[in-house]
Amino acid sequence: MPEIIDMEEVKEFIRNSSSSSAVYVGCDSRQFRNKTVFVTVVVVHINSNNGAKVFWQIEKVERITSIRQRLFEEVNRAVYVAMSIAEAVGNRPFEVHLDINPNPDHRSSVIVKEAVGYVLAQGLTPVLKPEAIAASTVADFITNKY
Repeated sequence: MPEIIDMEEVKEFIRNSSSSSAVYVGCDSRQFRNKTVFVTVVVVHINSNNGAKVFWQIEKVERITSIRQRLFEEVNRAVYVAMSIAEAVGNRPFEVHLDINPNPDHRSSVIVKEAVGYVLAQGLTPVLKPEAIAASTVADFITNKY
């Protein structure tokens, strides 16, 4: 059974935070022998400089062997969660952090255009590595503890 974010709890926390608090959503995954584990996070950066509250969910699926498919699944999961909480965010800073490195020397760069386009098409703001801390630091930390 996956551990799922309580969206109402997240939205309530965001609504009760200051208008200067930033909200970041990201996802990272980790491959195991017969499964892929996705960790999607919502980071509410208190006043944009006073620590953060982190919400996360963990989902296990059958192993995904295609790097493009797995990365796009990370993007899709982050966008889904972002869209689910968008109304509570209001005018606060709001970003979707993608665990994608735009440098062509990195494997994740294969979907940079599609991923950024998809996030923009939803009216959201995409952020790539190395600035994508919700995905490449917070979600990554949780996947490595898994």
